[in-house]
Amino acid sequence: MGKLSVGLVGAYFPNFAAEQYRVYPRAVAALRRLATEWNFDLVAVEAGVQTVEQAETARRRLEDAGVDFVLIQASSFATGDVFLPLAQMDVPLGLWAVPEPSLEGEIPLNSFCGLNIVTSITRVNLRERRFPFKWFYGDVDDDWFRRRLGLTVQALTALKQLRQARIALVGDVAPGFFNLTYEPEGIETRLGVQVEQVALDEVFKRVKGYEAPRVSALAAEIAERATEVAVSEKWMERTGRIVLALRDVADDGGYNALALRCWPEFQSELGGIGPCAAVAWLNETGLPTSCEGDVLGAASMLTLQLLSGGPTTLMDLVAVLEDQGLIQLWHCGPAPASLADQAGQRLTHHPTLDRASPPGTPPSGVSSDLVLAPGPATVMRFTPAADRAFLMSVDVVEGPTRGYDGSRGWLANLHINEEPSDVPDLIETISYHGLPHHYPVALGDWGDVFRELAAWAGIEVLKKAPYRDYLVSPS
Repeated sequence: MGKLSVGLVGAYFPNFAAEQYRVYPRAVAALRRLATEWNFDLVAVEAGVQTVEQAETARRRLEDAGVDFVLIQASSFATGDVFLPLAQMDVPLGLWAVPEPSLEGEIPLNSFCGLNIVTSITRVNLRERRFPFKWFYGDVDDDWFRRRLGLTVQALTALKQLRQARIALVGDVAPGFFNLTYEPEGIETRLGVQVEQVALDEVFKRVKGYEAPRVSALAAEIAERATEVAVSEKWMERTGRIVLALRDVADDGGYNALALRCWPEFQSELGGIGPCAAVAWLNETGLPTSCEGDVLGAASMLTLQLLSGGPTTLMDLVAVLEDQGLIQLWHCGPAPASLADQAGQRLTHHPTLDRASPPGTPPSGVSSDLVLAPGPATVMRFTPAADRAFLMSVDVVEGPTRGYDGSRGWLANLHINEEPSDVPDLIETISYHGLPHHYPVALGDWGDVFRELAAWAGIEVLKKAPYRDYLVSPS
């Protein structure tokens, strides 16, 4: 997926000292260094602009280059007619002022006033703009400037990559899971992600076609990543075949994530297997794969992977301890090994498939059994049209037990979109908003950068619905 392309232009007024202090040339040089450090492309208009004609030429230069984001530096005070052509560009904008070189005598730059002018023009006179803007202040090496621009580069890079992404629904939504509905047009409008459907038969036809040595090598690689393998070689090789088939489906179709209907056909067609460990391996190796045909779960996992740079998983909310402020997220075994605590990943028989089987029935495989590593984590999922998103920052902690068999973790210190929340608040919020029962998880706190992404994409991040003893009726 392509790198972010950042355009840069500086505006100034000849009566001020922008040229004397080399404000814009220094900015170009510093941002070129930052572009190398942060891995984005910089397209800089080489000279600052002073006139409307120069501003229009700079605009055409950046538009012809197809930049994804434009930084307009108020290298000094400049008038609105110079800023206006630049602010009219149909891309996300950054509007930037720099500190004054001195704080007495004649004002050298009056840069902040220039920022004030262009932010006002953009907000008041260009209300029809479809993209918002973000202000910046400081020199490129200032921590404040770097923090703000770093979030923007990270968020817009992920958004650009999402807009190049495709998701395959392999099969359909699992039986009875009506709440996993999705709206392809809304997903494409907000995220740019295209959703296509692939028949499960495409997977099943491929599974038996791989040569045994290739399957065995992959099964051994999967097993080597685990701390314990408690299933037979037969189950591991079936898992390897499923991985190969799903990976080939993704590669052939150019898909960046999968939403997999993992039951009941896998069990009936492939000898009772649960594909959970295969899903865990795909999640481990860069192909986010959601359970039970959850398209928005897959889109959410892909987004978290792009923001975090690491693997993600999908879980249900299965236990709450209101008095301890704890919740347990769990699923039957799709979490990748790199999310595990120091005990690591065990590859075990499936924890739920055999519950109704007669006594003595051989157990089914294969599940990724692990407990999430302690530390901060982010829970996020989009609503059906991707126009809203649930976002929760948490800490994975040691709970009163190891939790249910499968992939799981105890969570504390709940914050719903930055608001401290207790267990009743969480239950009220998911009920109020009708959130689906699947919660994508990434280790680390990615709340700020996701909020930035959502703001650029026009996605509402849902607020907490505070708990009350009385009925809270949704508006």
